[in-house]
Amino acid sequence: MDSLRRQLDWLVEGVLLDVENNTFWYAGWGERPADGKLALDAARHRLTGVPVLVPVYAHRYLPAGRGSLGHPVLSMWQTDIIYYGMDLVDYIHQEFDEVRGELAETWNPRATVPFWRDLL
Repeated sequence: MDSLRRQLDWLVEGVLLDVENNTFWYAGWGERPADGKLALDAARHRLTGVPVLVPVYAHRYLPAGRGSLGHPVLSMWQTDIIYYGMDLVDYIHQEFDEVRGELAETWNPRATVPFWRDLL
């Protein structure tokens, strides 16, 4: 259970690291406090309300909860977030070098998870 808690906390810790060291500030939080400690405290408070993502493997995540079927898998490293699979099945093929098949040129995944989708 400690391992799962670490993986769940890791996403928030990564954002906080970027707030503290890389001047990241989410526009939806309003104006960034000038004082670094106040900015970090404000970000920590705001992050308590972001949706939970479930670790799939390493730093790959999916949204938690009902209605999360068919969402793209996200590869997350601090605030550097990219799509890593159209859905869980596609991700497994991508990650583990199985036959993936061709992706349509029109493929345009849309993450729907508030906050995290805005970092893509």
